Amino acid sequence: MDNESISHASSGLGSTLIAAVPNWFGWMHNLSLPLLVVFLLPWMYVLLILSSIPYLHLCNFLRLRFWKQSNEDEFWKAARWLMAYVWNLHSKLFHGYEVTGLEHLPETGGGALLIYYHGALPIDMYYLTAETMLKCNRLIHTVGDRFLDRIPGWRLVSRVMNVTSGSVQSCVATLRAGELLSIAPGGVYEAQFGDSVYEVLWKNRTGFARVALEAKVPIIPMFTVNIRECFRTVSFAKWLFVRLYSVLKVPVLPIYGGFPVKLRTVLGKPIPYDESLSPVALQERVAAAIAELVREHQRVPGDILQAIGDRFETVHAVEQREEEDTKL
Repeated sequence: MDNESISHASSGLGSTLIAAVPNWFGWMHNLSLPLLVVFLLPWMYVLLILSSIPYLHLCNFLRLRFWKQSNEDEFWKAARWLMAYVWNLHSKLFHGYEVTGLEHLPETGGGALLIYYHGALPIDMYYLTAETMLKCNRLIHTVGDRFLDRIPGWRLVSRVMNVTSGSVQSCVATLRAGELLSIAPGGVYEAQFGDSVYEVLWKNRTGFARVALEAKVPIIPMFTVNIRECFRTVSFAKWLFVRLYSVLKVPVLPIYGGFPVKLRTVLGKPIPYDESLSPVALQERVAAAIAELVREHQRVPGDILQAIGDRFETVHAVEQREEEDTKL
C-alpha cells in the first residue's frame, strides 16, 4: 500500500471515530437520565417529609407572635389537619392510596398497638396517619428511629406529631392513655435490607410485645401492598452495607424508585391481649399475622410494572377484592 492510500485510510478511520464520539455521548445520556431520575425521586419524597419542619416552625412563630393566648392544643390540631390534607392529596394523586380495615381500630379512647412492615421509605405510615386523622379524627403516635433527632428542627415535628424514640415505659403510658401507637419492629434494618420477597426481618426484637402485654392492649397487624415496589434499595454489595449499618446505625444503602404504584394499606384483625403469652410467643404470633397479610394480599416477588398496573384495576376486580377483604 502506498503512502497516499495509507493517508486516506487513516483519515477515514479518524473521521469515523470522531463521528462516533457524539453518538457515544448521546447513548450515555439516554442511559444515565432514567437512572438519575429513579435515584432522585426518593429525595423528592424526603423533601416533602422534611417540609413539615419549616411549616411547623412558621406555625410556631405565628402562634407566639399573634395567637399566644390561644389554646395550644387546638392550634396544633389545626396545623396537623392542614398537613393531613396535603399528605392525603399526595397519596391519592401519586399512588391511588386506599386503606382497608379501618373498622379494626378501636373507638376514640381505646388504645391499640399497630405493628407494621417497614418499607424502604415508610411513606405508607404518613399516608395512614393522614387518613385516620381525616376519617377517624385520631392521631397515630409513632415510634421513630433515634437518628431522626439528629435532623435540625425535627424536635418540633416530633412534639407536634407525637413521634418518639420510645422507651417501653413511655409507650405503655401512651397506650394506657387510650392512644393509637405504631411501631415497626424491623426498623431501619428491615427498611434497608428487606426486598421484594417481603420477608419479616425482626431478628429477636420483642420490645413491642412487652409493651402490648404491659399496657394490656390489642395489636393490629398492618401491611401496605406494593410498598417495596414504590421504593427499593440497591442489591449489590449488601454485605458491605450491612457492616456499615452495624457501625453507624443510620441508613447507608442507596434508595431508588418513587414509582407511581398502587398502594393499599391493610389493617388485619386485632390480636387481643392474652396474659398467658410470653413476649417471645406474642412476637411470633404477630410476625405470623404480618406474613399472612403478605401471603393474602401481596404479589411475591413484587413486580414494579404490575404494581403500576394495579392502579388500573377493573370495577369487577375491585369488587372481588373488597368481597375477599370482608371475609377476612
